[in-house]
Amino acid sequence: MDIFQQALSEIVGGRVLDVATQRGGFVRILSENLLSYTEIIGIDSSEEVLEAAQHGLHLDGIRFACMDASRMGFEDESFDTVAISASLHHLTDVVPVLWEMKRVLRKGGNLILAEMHRDGQTEAQLTFVHLHHWVAAVDSALGSVHNRTLARQEIVDHVEALELRHVRFHDSRDSDGDPMDESQIERLNALIDRTLQRAKAVSGYERFKQRGEELRRRLHAVGAQREPGIVIVGEK
Repeated sequence: MDIFQQALSEIVGGRVLDVATQRGGFVRILSENLLSYTEIIGIDSSEEVLEAAQHGLHLDGIRFACMDASRMGFEDESFDTVAISASLHHLTDVVPVLWEMKRVLRKGGNLILAEMHRDGQTEAQLTFVHLHHWVAAVDSALGSVHNRTLARQEIVDHVEALELRHVRFHDSRDSDGDPMDESQIERLNALIDRTLQRAKAVSGYERFKQRGEELRRRLHAVGAQREPGIVIVGEK
C-alpha cells in the first residue's frame, strides 16, 4: 500500500490547511487520499509558487492564499486537519511554524507531517542526499532558505515537542526502485545542469561546478534512489 494511502485513507479531513504548500503537490495528495474533506486551503509565502499551484490544480473546494506560516492570519482552532510536507528544510525556524499549525488546529483534529530524511541510506540513496545538499547550498548562496535534509530523529523530536495524542509513524524507503533507471538519471542530469546555470550568479562558482560534476559522476556510477521518508499523524 502507498504510504500516503496507508497514513491518510481513514482520516475525515473536514476543513484542511496545507502549510508551505509550494506548487500544491501535497494538496493533490491530500485530495486523493483523505477519506473525505470539505475544503483544502494551501498557504505559502511565495506569490510565484502559488500562481503555479492555482494554474495546476482545478479541483472543487481547493484554494490558495499567500501567508507567512509562522504568523498565520487564522483564528485559533480554525481547521480540522493541518498538514505540512517536504518543507521543514525550507523553513528559517521550524518550531514557530509547527506551533502555529497546532494553534489553528481544533481539539481532536489531525496534524500531518511528511518529510524525507537522511538516515539509513544505501549508496544510491546517498546520491539523492548529496544532490539535495548541493542544490540547497546553491539556493542558500542565492539568498533562498534551503537547508540540509533533517535526520529522522530530529523530525520525530519536533513532533513529540507538540505533545500530540495517538501519534502514528509511517516510514517509506525506495528499496525496490532501479537506481540506474535511465529516465531518472536523465532527469537528475538535467537538475545538475539547471543548478550549475543558476550557480553562475554567485561567487565561488568554480567550487559549486566542481562539486556538481563530482555528483554527476557519482550518479552514473551508482545511480540514485529516493531518500527515505516519514509520515507522522497525531491528534491535538
